[in-house]
Amino acid sequence: MKDDGPADRHRSARTSRLSGLTRKLSLPSRMRAALTHGFDRILGADLVWSAALVGVMFILLESARWGASYGRFQPGERPAVDVVATRDLEILDEELTGSRRRSAGESVPDVWALDTERGSRLRAEMAREIAALGLSREVESALGSCLEQVERRAIVASKALLDQQPAILVVRIPGGGEETVTNYASILDLDEARGQARSCARTSSANAAEERDSLSDLLATFVDANLSYAPEATSTRREQVAAAVPEVRILVPQGTVLARAGEKLTKESLSLLEAAREASERRSGAGEILGLLTVLSMLAFFLHRYCRHHQRRFRKIENLHALLALVLVLMMLLAQGMLWVVRGLADDLWEPFHHVGSYTHLIPLGGGAILVALLANGRIAMVYAGFASVLFSALCGWDALRMVWAFLVQLAGVHAITSYRERAALLKAGLVVGGAGAAAAVAIGALREAAEPTSRIVLEAGLAFLGGALGVGLLVSFVLPLFEGLFHVLTDIRLLELSNVNHPLLSELAVRAPGSYNHSLVVGTLAQEAAKTIGANSLFCRVAAFYHDIGKVQKPEYYVENQHGVNPHDRLSPSMSALVIAAHVKDGVRMAREAGLPEQIVDIIPQHHGTRLMTFFHDKARRQADPSLGPINEDDFRYPGPKPRTAEAAIFMLSDAVEAAARSVDEPTPNRLREVIRRVTNAIVLDRQLDDCDLTFADLERIQESLLRTLVGMHHHRPDYPGFAFGRRPREAPTKTGNTLQDRRMAGGS
Repeated sequence: MKDDGPADRHRSARTSRLSGLTRKLSLPSRMRAALTHGFDRILGADLVWSAALVGVMFILLESARWGASYGRFQPGERPAVDVVATRDLEILDEELTGSRRRSAGESVPDVWALDTERGSRLRAEMAREIAALGLSREVESALGSCLEQVERRAIVASKALLDQQPAILVVRIPGGGEETVTNYASILDLDEARGQARSCARTSSANAAEERDSLSDLLATFVDANLSYAPEATSTRREQVAAAVPEVRILVPQGTVLARAGEKLTKESLSLLEAAREASERRSGAGEILGLLTVLSMLAFFLHRYCRHHQRRFRKIENLHALLALVLVLMMLLAQGMLWVVRGLADDLWEPFHHVGSYTHLIPLGGGAILVALLANGRIAMVYAGFASVLFSALCGWDALRMVWAFLVQLAGVHAITSYRERAALLKAGLVVGGAGAAAAVAIGALREAAEPTSRIVLEAGLAFLGGALGVGLLVSFVLPLFEGLFHVLTDIRLLELSNVNHPLLSELAVRAPGSYNHSLVVGTLAQEAAKTIGANSLFCRVAAFYHDIGKVQKPEYYVENQHGVNPHDRLSPSMSALVIAAHVKDGVRMAREAGLPEQIVDIIPQHHGTRLMTFFHDKARRQADPSLGPINEDDFRYPGPKPRTAEAAIFMLSDAVEAAARSVDEPTPNRLREVIRRVTNAIVLDRQLDDCDLTFADLERIQESLLRTLVGMHHHRPDYPGFAFGRRPREAPTKTGNTLQDRRMAGGS
């Protein structure tokens, strides 16, 4: 619960002013802050990152498909090594396709055109001739009927032409009807048709007997062939039928030898190599492009939906979607770049080193999953691994087995890194990834339908181990610091680096303020053990404790733990002493930011004091104050804040206050330490310092028990050794506890 009374509002205003002072940094620091703000806005643009993921993957998949590399050969050349298909290929068999199409075309019979209107035209011509001769209409009608009767039959110029064909295709013109004819008995030869016409003319009663011979000869001259060979129609028909025959494609399984070492390349083998090269470098059509864009868009959509849904409970990274999309893009760019380099070198290598597909095992895919696990957590890293595996298989020609390999390698990386707590964690994780990748490569090589040579399986296993053992460690070591700064994430590896006591800030603290340095180490131990009991980040608590009082190096002599018999506060007014003591918060924030410490550690510096009251100086001011000037303003003796906003910051406040109070206890027995812890905790809770964090009363109970165990271990009684009393003073009365437990230290400024 929060109090909105006047005192709290006044305190909040003062806190805001003082907090603003802590943010007054040097010009480089302000420039860095401006750049950070700009990057944060870019990282928050989810639509931009989805579009970037789709666009980059589309360009990678369309511009440079990974595929076979078969070298360039000339006719008669002898390859130095076997040229082997590095993937399953469908190759057009031009010879067989041409043979089948020729056979289909030749199976089409010759096309003959039957002119069904030929008789009518011939009769019209004959009618004009008869009229010119002055013959009667009866003669014209009789001869015309005979002519049309004969022309109704199919008449060919020479029937000998048909005897050479097993069948013909008769097409009626006009009308378009057609039929295949194999029996030519109904077709008349031209001489045969003219003979029938003469017979018809001789038997016609319309013709005078003395004129029948001359009229029959006249009629025979007008009889003509109406069935003729159509070469253009025949050619067109055969081309149509041949074109309808589908292409014949043969499947060349992975591992098939396309050209053997030492054997002279023939025209046929060169054609096979060229066909294999063209098949491996085939470009997509409109349908494939649309399908690819659809698949990529769906992947980007579901990645965004997952991040937005998970963000409701996950606050470690503000821009989780940008992180996953960026890591995916970088890993796929790295994979395609490595494959591009290999393609340029593989042609000059020998068996089994010239297979481009084998080098996909060298890509440190596990590094991406490890990176996500370090920056976020293992569960999110496993989701990332699923998306990365699908995209990687797309780069590898949608190879399902390579997708399985990629997924297993990334799962191994997540497993290896989630429980690390030492500097050699990346090296160990790399070895685990390498071993898992090698084992998976051997297993998947055995699962392929086309059995791979043992030499290639061994090569792929070795490349997988090398990519994991070396590539993963190098990749994560190089990229992790960049991502830590970009996404404001404090990883355990960064904490381990900051725990080095040779850090310039810690070295300066140890030299100039040794008492404060020792106090920081003790507080770190207390906070670390307390954090373990409630599931907070114990490593963060230990490391952040090293830096929480670095501001004291500016005026170390004003703090009791660094004093040697002289207390400068004796010469200062209480209000001035309070300003000096509070200044170490502002100085600490400035020094931490200028040193580039993570913001999570910087936040601990003001939050571990919160807005607590400096009791000693406040009481001193009250005792020295002139009653006529009114009451002392309590807010002038409070730290600037803000109050603790995380469980870790609250643990720091409790640990720091308890450690200071415990030092003032002359006989730190377990019962007295328990009472000290209880009163300090109650004072902090009643002062509402823990209102902004998510600690529960159950957490407080566990923290108090942990602080007690740790303090008892630090202050345990040692046995007296005869002759080694070292002038021990008589034991004094127990010190009063409560808000004044730290008075002796506060006189020098805690």
